[in-house]
Amino acid sequence: MKEHSIGKNKIFVLENNPQGEIFKYPLILVHGSWGGHWMWKMYNEFFTEKGFKTYALDLRGHGRSGGELAGATMDSYVNDVDAVVRELVIENPVVVGHSMGGLVTLMYCAVNRSVKAMVSINGSPSAEGQGGGEEVKYPEVYSPVEEGMPTDPMEAMKVFPDIPQEMLMKMKEMLGMESGAARSQRKMGISVPKSSIMAPTLFIGTEKADSVPFGVGIEKSRAMAEHYGGDFLEIKGATHPGILMGEKWMDGAKAIASWLKSLK
Repeated sequence: MKEHSIGKNKIFVLENNPQGEIFKYPLILVHGSWGGHWMWKMYNEFFTEKGFKTYALDLRGHGRSGGELAGATMDSYVNDVDAVVRELVIENPVVVGHSMGGLVTLMYCAVNRSVKAMVSINGSPSAEGQGGGEEVKYPEVYSPVEEGMPTDPMEAMKVFPDIPQEMLMKMKEMLGMESGAARSQRKMGISVPKSSIMAPTLFIGTEKADSVPFGVGIEKSRAMAEHYGGDFLEIKGATHPGILMGEKWMDGAKAIASWLKSLK
């Protein structure tokens, strides 16, 4: 395990190296709104055990990274991923993103032909998969509570039934703030032309992704797969964050590993 601080924004990266035989394509793990590399803890452990090399990063203004969160755009986040790939000389990466990170990885894939494959887990849709956008003005930075995260512990357990109470409390403590500019862009819709995506794509949707207002419903994940000609998998019983930190996390991790190992 190694830690890196990349570029002027000091993008934090946790690098995990497996022992023994290593899968030929390294994984770059990109978190969603308010999150950080810590959201991938169980996936990191699973993938490392299965022979995958992983790089889990904190986007600018998140977790242990520097940089300004206010005014950060979706392109800013794409640039963070690009900086990590370039400085650490990561060849033929597989980019894996959750929620907002799913759209970041799609945008990165569109402008980087070296990407071997892309996986979007409950990913925010592009304009093409969104079915219409709207202009919404957000504060410079905003909290998960402002987007509908329950503050009452009992209510939180109700909307996230797949996340153990201890993990749920830890998640709520770890969540930070998010860029209003990036959120406004996603609401309006960001175009990622189908013709720009050359790598194989996998879109994962979860049965209970829309149990909270900020969740990305499974039909949007399905629509994205159909539009981009990618593969689609549904994970039963998982909520929007629960697919990474809940009882069904291994279903998602196993599905990704199996799909990746089927690539030529």
